[in-house]
Amino acid sequence: MGQCLAGVGGAGLDESLVKLASGLESLSDEQLIRALSLFLGERQSLKEKLLGRLSSPVDYQEPPARSPDDLAAAQGLTVLIHSGWTQPHLHCSEVRPGKPLQWTTPPGLPLPSSRVEGFIGSWWAMYFPSCSKLEFLFNDGGSNWQKNGGGNFVADGCGLWILRNGTLSRHMPGRAVPVARKESAPAAPIARMCAAGDAQELAQAEGGVVFLYQSRWHQPRLHFRCGEDSPWTQPPGEAMSPSTLLGFPSSGGWWALHLPAAAQFLEFVPNDGGSQWHKAPGDTNWKLSRAGAWKLAGGKLEQVLSTPSTIAIPAPAPSLPQPALVPEATAAPRPAPVVQVPEAIKLEPITAVKLKDLLNSNNMVLLYRTAWTSPHLHCRELRGSVAGAWTQLPGLPLPAASEAIAHDLLDGSAGGTALYMARLPEEVQGMEFVLNDGGPHYRWDKAPGGSDFRIPPSDEKADGHVWLLSNGRLERLLPPPAAPDAPLVVAVTRTAATLSWTPLSSGVKGYRLFRNGKQVASVAGGVTRYVDTGLYAAHEFSYAVAAVSTQGVIGPLSEVVTAKTEAAGASGPPSGLRVAMASGKGVKLEWSAPEDNGGAPITAYTVSRDGEDVATVLADDSSAEKLTWTDVNVEHAGEYSYSVVALHLPPAGELRETVLKKRQATIPPEEHDFLLDVLEDLNVGEAGEPVHATAVDELEVGPCKEHLRDQLAEVQTTKKGVTVFYKTNWPRAYAHCRAREEIGWTDLPGILLEPSPCHSFPASEGWLVLCLPYARSLEVVMNDGGRSWDKAPAGANYKTVTPGTLLLTYGHLDPVALPPQEPCNLQGEAVDGSRVRLKWSPPPAGDGEAPISCYRVFRNGRVIGNTESTLCSFEDKNLFAFTDYEYSVAAVNRQEVMGPLSEPVQVKTELPGPPSEPRNLRANTRKEAGQLVVHLEWEPPADCGGAPVASYEILRNGTIVEVFEVPNARLESEAQAARPMDPEAAVERRWVRSTCSYSQLSWFRDALAWDDINIEMGESYSYQVRAVQLGPERAGELKKGGLVQRCGSRFLDNVLPDVVSAACEPAQVRAVPFLDPPRLGDQKCIIMFQAFDWGSCKAESWYNVLLGLLPELRSAGVNMMWLPPPSDSVDEHGYLPKKWYVLDNHYGTAEQLQTLIGSMHEQEIVPMLDVVVNHRCASAQDSAGRWLKFEEPDWEGWAICCDSPAVPGGTGARCTGEPAQYAPSVDHSNPRIRNDVNEYIRYMMEEVGFRALRFDFVKGYSPNFQRDYVRAAGCPFAVAENWNGDVNGLHE
Repeated sequence: MGQCLAGVGGAGLDESLVKLASGLESLSDEQLIRALSLFLGERQSLKEKLLGRLSSPVDYQEPPARSPDDLAAAQGLTVLIHSGWTQPHLHCSEVRPGKPLQWTTPPGLPLPSSRVEGFIGSWWAMYFPSCSKLEFLFNDGGSNWQKNGGGNFVADGCGLWILRNGTLSRHMPGRAVPVARKESAPAAPIARMCAAGDAQELAQAEGGVVFLYQSRWHQPRLHFRCGEDSPWTQPPGEAMSPSTLLGFPSSGGWWALHLPAAAQFLEFVPNDGGSQWHKAPGDTNWKLSRAGAWKLAGGKLEQVLSTPSTIAIPAPAPSLPQPALVPEATAAPRPAPVVQVPEAIKLEPITAVKLKDLLNSNNMVLLYRTAWTSPHLHCRELRGSVAGAWTQLPGLPLPAASEAIAHDLLDGSAGGTALYMARLPEEVQGMEFVLNDGGPHYRWDKAPGGSDFRIPPSDEKADGHVWLLSNGRLERLLPPPAAPDAPLVVAVTRTAATLSWTPLSSGVKGYRLFRNGKQVASVAGGVTRYVDTGLYAAHEFSYAVAAVSTQGVIGPLSEVVTAKTEAAGASGPPSGLRVAMASGKGVKLEWSAPEDNGGAPITAYTVSRDGEDVATVLADDSSAEKLTWTDVNVEHAGEYSYSVVALHLPPAGELRETVLKKRQATIPPEEHDFLLDVLEDLNVGEAGEPVHATAVDELEVGPCKEHLRDQLAEVQTTKKGVTVFYKTNWPRAYAHCRAREEIGWTDLPGILLEPSPCHSFPASEGWLVLCLPYARSLEVVMNDGGRSWDKAPAGANYKTVTPGTLLLTYGHLDPVALPPQEPCNLQGEAVDGSRVRLKWSPPPAGDGEAPISCYRVFRNGRVIGNTESTLCSFEDKNLFAFTDYEYSVAAVNRQEVMGPLSEPVQVKTELPGPPSEPRNLRANTRKEAGQLVVHLEWEPPADCGGAPVASYEILRNGTIVEVFEVPNARLESEAQAARPMDPEAAVERRWVRSTCSYSQLSWFRDALAWDDINIEMGESYSYQVRAVQLGPERAGELKKGGLVQRCGSRFLDNVLPDVVSAACEPAQVRAVPFLDPPRLGDQKCIIMFQAFDWGSCKAESWYNVLLGLLPELRSAGVNMMWLPPPSDSVDEHGYLPKKWYVLDNHYGTAEQLQTLIGSMHEQEIVPMLDVVVNHRCASAQDSAGRWLKFEEPDWEGWAICCDSPAVPGGTGARCTGEPAQYAPSVDHSNPRIRNDVNEYIRYMMEEVGFRALRFDFVKGYSPNFQRDYVRAAGCPFAVAENWNGDVNGLHE
């Protein structure tokens, strides 16, 4: 050990250290460990340094006191950094070729002060004896970091490296160095506790800065420096002590700190010891340019020139222990004068029950109007210039005011609020206060501007001292207004009395009118007249009036005046007579009591039908707003007229006696006698206008016409009926509707829609119809009988207020225009064995018809396509050769309403021709049963040429290596005959089968696949595929197997040998096996690299950019790359996915992605898939106009959470996490959704080649689903993005 140290002694080691090391060589390992443990137990700081050095990934030392030239010529690497931070840290890693970077633990290594000659003061240094290249950045030990622009600093080579003002340079021997300063780096100034006394005198006597700070923080701290070149204190700074200086008491939130006499300049920022910092306006630091006593309060910094005489205390400050500051070293402080501070306020019991008692008391009273259920008063007394102690939070609970006080104070309990009160002790004549809801989260009610409410001290006691706080306004209550003069009775009728009164001179907000001692009206101050209605005839009533002050205080009542109403008379007609419901089972009438009851109660009503009395209805419940009666003696669709009259008493007889007995038992005797005095000729009231009804249900369903023109004509003739055509993907559709508001809605789910018999809206295309022949208006919402609803935009209902035939599509309910007429002169000719060309003339245009948008073409009675715009020609492709086909055409208008079919035309195809080339050839490598294979997939030709494609030739590098045979079973499965039926049958039923085209065969739509097992590792291959038509030999096999030729054709008898298509576009692949996926729990080092940013999508092909970077990334140690989301997306970044299986996006094509992933496997870099399945964007709108139709995989509104805010209308379960605001949230609780997600992940891993998973926005759905997805994928390495700013959320 001694020789080893002596060998490096030239680097600055003392001779004594070399001798010590030599002496330790005689000790055993156990003795050395024991000695080291004893030594480090006494030197804790040394122990921490040793542990830090042993755990560091780099070897480092404190540089010796040497010259820069010596360090530049020495082995290893030295870094010198200039910084004004109190304790900078170096976060670094040694750079070794072919090895991954191993960084220190943030914030890094604490830098020691430099001892290098010429670099003393604000210089910091670190020596790395075994390092030749270092990558680093440095920081202040907290959140402030110094970087090289946006990157890291790199010192490449041994020697001395100097970093100053953001520039890193290498020191060359002989270069000038800064002037050496022998003094050590200045230490941060030490603050002291302020002694009690006068702040200005203390600053003058001892110099420096006496700083006073007013704050509600629990323990403020001061982060400061005393000069431009002086170091800052270590954040968060020095703890301030509660002030004992005169005029700045700690109870008022004042804190103090005395800085040393050398402090003639001060730059500082107060803080709470955590994240709250109080900065100057403009987000800058506070600065003082001279010594003295200074105070900072309310955002204003000013010098203290004299001790305040008044203590202004904004809020209480808790009693805190003194911080451990440097004790005062000067003369003993002078004692402060004694100030008598009032104690905390306590409320007195409430004895007054009326407002006038409060106004006449000598106590201060606070009335508070609020919606809080438990308000608290947080306050302190103001006595002269002295403020008392604050109450303990949350303050004093306020009791509710009595009902009498609330009544005396207008609106005392109005608007959902209540009135509370506080009665303070008699000696309290001033108060500062705020109110709160009692906690625990504390809502506060403060004065405008956020300040406290203040009631200044007052000696007035004789006239009371009541204050009202309401809606943020504090005002002192004045005495109530005087009583007005007695009101005058201006006019009297059978049911009303008109009164007026003389207004008071001033200070009146309004008046209250009382009848028989009860309030009946409240009017504004400018109103002095009121009509009291709803009175009984021949009755006497007493009236009085009271005034209400502008503060809402009610005064005494006036003298009473009486008024007697006139004798009773006949009543007016009942109000609002209408037909509430009509059907073949009855007609329900509804009405309300007359507006004029004639001055006497109404106890019964007479109902007449077609001029004859049919029923007497008793008004059993006089408080009921509506009365009803149902006529059940009706005939279906019968027309009736009804009228109703009101009766004071029913006609003489048993019914009248029943009413009188009931009134005698429940009504006071004077009212009972009064009703008997009504004359018989005045007993029956006036009759109103009759109402008419048809005894049929307006929501009764009727048949729809087959021809749209007939349906439109019927509505036009009868002036009634609502028909709605509707198309949906639901298995069933229901109309939840109502014909009129008063009738009400149908029972859920509503009326089942029937398949449409109308030719313009055929049921074969999914059209349904709701036909209501008796409805004159309709409000409707469609649904599937479960949780899926189709509503108008903004969640409204669909409505029509007139009869008509309507079309409900894409979220709009529109009247149907007249359909187009049938096209003319349809002609057809066979182009070859697989194509037919059609031509026709447009139909004549009629009045009321909508413009034609396209034509719909039918083959053998089934739709095969639409033309582009109004083009009158069409070419049908991929047909069978030697086969008969029947075509017809219909015009379609802009409402997608189709007119009648044209006359049909018969066409027979000709001799077959060669097929077109196969489509969409794809190639990738995979392992099958432990063997590396190339997997090919392709699709059949777009046109088979008129005969079946029976096989495919597979070419590798231009040579046929395999012939793929289409199995006979697949050819025979769709080869049933489509024989013509009855020629007189309707065209849509004339054919058994509608396919008769290769494009409709299931096997034709399937993808075809083949594996090439004869490949060599590392070789590149080019593959092509050619289609081969059915030959004579294979055709004979099919005929022997019982295959019947289609549509009377004889193509199996006329097939040609060796008819081959052109080769498809080649697919390139390199025979490199996919890496085995890393598993969760593997013990291996993984360096995951994010291989894109928000601007990467703007490159022409980001996949190609990454392809060129793979060798450099691999040499840097990267062995896993997080690639951008691969699927087709609404946004350019890929995080609003649309079609999962479409892999062409803004980062490149699917082929470029496959090439990149294959190269990554070759470079042994694991591709990581960005799994964005929390949300998804639709490809099209549904029938309601909502963006809820998804493709690849195909979903609809059932897949979206019902509470997803981005696109309303989802009918899935509620979100199991945070709903996405920018795209529909996917319902992962649905098993079908989970299966689709698992299948997508399987496809991307097994077919495309991803090997690890990164789940996006995982806080959007339950972690249980994410766990299941990872397990279903085989537990590959997976990470998740939980972006919420709170690491504790990960544990939850």
